[in-house]
Amino acid sequence: MRSNTRVITGCITALILVILAIPVTALNVTYQIADDGTGYHAVAAVNATDRYEFMQSGALGEQVPLKVTNITLLENGVNKTYTEERGGIRFASGNYSITFDGAISGNTFQSQLPEPGSVSIILPEHYKVDNPLLTSIQPGGSRVNKSMNQTVVTWDKTRYFDIRFYDANQENLLGIFTQFWLIIAVMLLLPFLFSRGRQG
Repeated sequence: MRSNTRVITGCITALILVILAIPVTALNVTYQIADDGTGYHAVAAVNATDRYEFMQSGALGEQVPLKVTNITLLENGVNKTYTEERGGIRFASGNYSITFDGAISGNTFQSQLPEPGSVSIILPEHYKVDNPLLTSIQPGGSRVNKSMNQTVVTWDKTRYFDIRFYDANQENLLGIFTQFWLIIAVMLLLPFLFSRGRQG
């Protein structure tokens, strides 16, 4: 009986040691959208890794390299060296902050992450994501908070994101477009209403 207890205790201890020996990976990325909406500055915090990939979805959903510039690898605020590879960078395994810049086209931004992580997208005050006719936020489960003259869209654990935002000009154009089609609809309905009135 004592032998079995010792075996079980030994197995549990070994299991705990194995779990503690496994490196804990964590990814946290924040994207600050530029005031003109044509680019972003990103900061990625990574743990226990030796590579970071810059990827986005292609036309068929496949992974394609995301073009980024001004890549900086920091460890405790100190610049570290890295090797550029297709679609990413490689470096000595450790915990780092990676900063980089990228371009945005048509107020639409999407990217894929190397692993599930927390993502925050910070939009300047004049950009919105309220109107479902003008915006798209994927995947579901995001949180939208407004504070300090900016909008922050956050996912707690995601492998990708796709967001479309808009400004006051696009909102005004939607209003004009909607009014135009309402006028057309009324003009098309008037003859029908008049003909029914005559029949009555």
